[in-house]
Amino acid sequence: MKRLVAFILTTAVTLALIIGTVPTILDSVKLGLDLKGGFEILYEASPLEEGQQVTREALVVTAKNLQKRADVVGGVGEPEIYPEGENRIRVRIAGVENIDEVRKRMKDPAVLTFRSNDGCSEDEPFCKIELRGTDFVEGSATVGYDELRRPLVNIELVDGQKFYEITDRLSRKIPPNNLLAIMLDDEIISAPEVQYPISGGKATITGQRTVQEAQELADTINLGALPLKLEEKYIQQVDASLGRASLDQTMQAGIIGSILILLFMLIYYRLPGAVASFTLIVYVWILLIVFNLLNATLTLPGIAAFVLGIGMAVDANIITYERFREELRIGKSVLSAVRSGSKTSLRTIIDANLTTVVAAAVLFFMGQGAIKGFALTLILSIAVGMFTNVLLSRALILWLVRTGKFNKPGYFGVKPEEIKSLSSKTDLHEKAISKFDFIRHGKKAYAFSILLTLAGVLSMAFAGFNYGVDFKAGTTLDITLNQSTSEEVIDELVAEAELAPATRNLGGANRDRITFRFDHVLTEQEIDRLEAVIDEHFGEGSASYEQNTVDPVLAFEMRNLALIAVLTASVFILGYILIRFEWRFAVAAIIALLHDAFVVISIFSILQLEVNLTFIAAILTIIGYSINDTIVIFDRIRDNLRFAKLKDKQDLKEIVNNSLWQTLGRTINTLITLLMTSVALMIFGSESIFLFSLAITIGITFGGYSSIFIASPIWMSLKLKSLQKPTASE
Repeated sequence: MKRLVAFILTTAVTLALIIGTVPTILDSVKLGLDLKGGFEILYEASPLEEGQQVTREALVVTAKNLQKRADVVGGVGEPEIYPEGENRIRVRIAGVENIDEVRKRMKDPAVLTFRSNDGCSEDEPFCKIELRGTDFVEGSATVGYDELRRPLVNIELVDGQKFYEITDRLSRKIPPNNLLAIMLDDEIISAPEVQYPISGGKATITGQRTVQEAQELADTINLGALPLKLEEKYIQQVDASLGRASLDQTMQAGIIGSILILLFMLIYYRLPGAVASFTLIVYVWILLIVFNLLNATLTLPGIAAFVLGIGMAVDANIITYERFREELRIGKSVLSAVRSGSKTSLRTIIDANLTTVVAAAVLFFMGQGAIKGFALTLILSIAVGMFTNVLLSRALILWLVRTGKFNKPGYFGVKPEEIKSLSSKTDLHEKAISKFDFIRHGKKAYAFSILLTLAGVLSMAFAGFNYGVDFKAGTTLDITLNQSTSEEVIDELVAEAELAPATRNLGGANRDRITFRFDHVLTEQEIDRLEAVIDEHFGEGSASYEQNTVDPVLAFEMRNLALIAVLTASVFILGYILIRFEWRFAVAAIIALLHDAFVVISIFSILQLEVNLTFIAAILTIIGYSINDTIVIFDRIRDNLRFAKLKDKQDLKEIVNNSLWQTLGRTINTLITLLMTSVALMIFGSESIFLFSLAITIGITFGGYSSIFIASPIWMSLKLKSLQKPTASE
């Protein structure tokens, strides 16, 4: 009784601690720009003058200068700015309200020069640069006033004597050769006459009509010049209101999916299900704490990984609990079944999860932005899930069993009539096998898969793919209105804005979401024109925007990188299975996972659904799950082979069929829990991740199918050939 009371008190205190700390933890989570609003830009740097080169030092200095600009703008959270490769800089800033203004301030060169007409022709005025950025004291520009209280900007020079000599020379010339033009980015701010030499090492810039205008000029000068030219190659921009809506929708989907899983585990697994529900709550809590400790950024795909991770975490419970039930059915005591089931399931869980980690690791090291966030969340989910849903779950169940109050198999969902004697040699699945022979029906599955594959090949050959801007280049604009609209109005909008999108789509539950895709990169002027037309039609501030722009060169690189990522993940998984199993298992598993990936790709080609970077993340997740499911079955086949004496095809067929039936409960239950999360994301989540969730849903469904009807029969065919060769050895 003392143990039971201690258990209840421990769980109650833990739940109270979780409830008390979760609000603070959630407030501390660092949100990505797709949830908080903001932008991500990949700049390509080039020299300011011909003949120069982009050095690593210049790239680092430019990145630091951009960092300083982001800090000066203020109110942008924690900007992430870093060099990438040999000539690129990535800028990621979340929590921005005035996105357009911040982007402009970040990119503008802000080159301040003092120029004269000395030696210049009439066709090329102010050609001589007298002073440039390095001649001014950094951060010295301040706002002041003249004797008439008109605003002006004061600036201090590094070498006062040099300025004196310049003004002395110009003061001796006649107009217009005595003008000293003050220019910012080739734009003349003012061009006063120099009537006398100026000493003291200070200059004054006049011509500002308001104090605000003078302050903006001073701030711009203080930002300093960028040592390199910057060209935008990739742009993702999300309005803050749209980010908040995506966060709310996806969180709602996660809560619904989690509740469904908790109810399923409670109903199906009884006592262990209750423990699994508790450990899932602890899992979410610990994962949030780890996120905060690592200062990781939570993105929209990251939340999707978080939600899917719940389904994957509970898979460890399902594998273990199915082992408990098997041990109980052969007549073992509850304590013995828990000990034995925990031990035998651990190896399977480790093998299955490590392959998913491999796929996620490839995504992490080869992905960027939100995709990297998705991969990190998936890896952390698996690591935390191994602790909470394997070690903690086992410890809690043993604790409950040792209280002596839960020693009946019924608490584990096992009925008395299902229990056999330990001495009984009757296979628990004998009747089921006589009803359904997986191997015999494998030919029908082969035929179905071949037909689907052929349909996919034909579709890819003639229709190709509906590539998103990630892979095709161009600009995508997702516009969410505060009111419904119609196709006719959309036609009017693009006509008035003088734009010709390649595709346009009206969606959203209230027909309030417009998606335009352009095959060319839209200029800032074109986007401003469209926004002005929308404001005119629907009212100012009536729309929230999400922009994705990819340069053609970068699109080609990203497409190649996506292919490399899928192949790399497949190779690493193949290597792992070769180490842990043997080559026949590895070949069968790789064929099955490539089958699953190809099925999803085929369906997206047939239906002409958009293929982008998040789709690749979905494919790699599917590969991880597919191999996970296959490994569980192969692990059981390997176990059963240890006690079998194979003589012919029938013996091998019985081994495979028995293994499939023994793991069928796990396969179906894991499929159900994962579908609960992916379908919840599809129905209730943000529209931005609908296609991602759809791909996951299709992939995990076919992953379960291929593990049974593709991978296992292929392994059996390969194994059968070795049995037919008397001299062959394992």
